[in-house]
Amino acid sequence: MNSTNFLFASLDRERIQVQSEVSSSKRLLQAMSHLLMTGLDEEAKEKDVYHLLLEREKIGNTGVGNGVAIPHSRCDFTDEAVVAIMTMENAVDYDSLDKQPVDIAFGLLVPTEATQNHLNLLADIAKLMSNDSHKKTLASAKTSDEVLNLINHWTTT
Repeated sequence: MNSTNFLFASLDRERIQVQSEVSSSKRLLQAMSHLLMTGLDEEAKEKDVYHLLLEREKIGNTGVGNGVAIPHSRCDFTDEAVVAIMTMENAVDYDSLDKQPVDIAFGLLVPTEATQNHLNLLADIAKLMSNDSHKKTLASAKTSDEVLNLINHWTTT
């Protein structure tokens, strides 16, 4: 299985939120923490995930440019990669290097030891979102199923 199929396989409609009304990078990270914890039956709490994401942001901003952010972290409470996606109704100032506000965010939690999977997911998301047409289409998606179908189509063609 190539890694872009791994991206699709890591997605779940319950972890996709379209046209979110978050109004700040802090709210984006809080909402992303909630999405990432959806369906995980662990002792970790959303606030723990939020702090993991926040600590990663302190190392370096995860706004990759062109309106896309990829907040991510390794953790010890999941055995497989967890991916969440948020599109924003109104772009959010994320202090990205290119100074463009973010209207799409991919969140990732990966097991502490899953270094290569983590890097593959980051690379594949960046590759998909470097295509302006894909980015614009994803940003305007109206449902979680539409997001899933788009990513499945892009990763299998």
